[in-house]
Amino acid sequence: MEGGSKWVKGKFGDAIHLDATAYVELQVSDSLHGDIFKSDPFTISAWINPNFEGTTWEHIWRSLPGASGHNTFFLNKDQGLLSWRGQVGGWTVLCQSDGGIVEKDKWMHVAVTGDGDKFKIYADGENVAETDFQETRGENVTYRIGGTGGETFAGLMDDYAVFTRDLDEDEIGLIMEGVETFLPVEPKGKLATQWAALKR
Repeated sequence: MEGGSKWVKGKFGDAIHLDATAYVELQVSDSLHGDIFKSDPFTISAWINPNFEGTTWEHIWRSLPGASGHNTFFLNKDQGLLSWRGQVGGWTVLCQSDGGIVEKDKWMHVAVTGDGDKFKIYADGENVAETDFQETRGENVTYRIGGTGGETFAGLMDDYAVFTRDLDEDEIGLIMEGVETFLPVEPKGKLATQWAALKR
């Protein structure tokens, strides 16, 4: 963890409080590899509670370096929307919700999935955006929770998980009850990283 961050009471046990300078950095691994969002199925899932003290575009998930994969899950605090973006011959909006979804100082479950056919964004278990899948460049070397550079998240995050498969709407509803509750029914080897590992 870098910058102003601390563990506080969260949605399920401990949450991380990030100020606008803070992020959690993850290196690529066999499970969380550099091409995980390129063309393979995936799911990013988390509970967030933004205080809107970050930048206008706040990173929920960021892939680095920016010149390669750059797969990034944003919220926009001014418009209250969620957006999934990446490199497809240039910086591309891959899937984006309407505005008025994200609120200040309120817990919300967010998720983005890709299955090779569609991208989908979920807010509190509801599918709020769906677009055709596009293959991105990949080649990521580092991942960050909470943003970097001029686009940073501020507030609380809890129960983060990345899967190497796309969860359907029913499964998104189950994971909202807690990753640890969901794991016993999850196929072995499909969880790339989760909150418990980040807290070690």
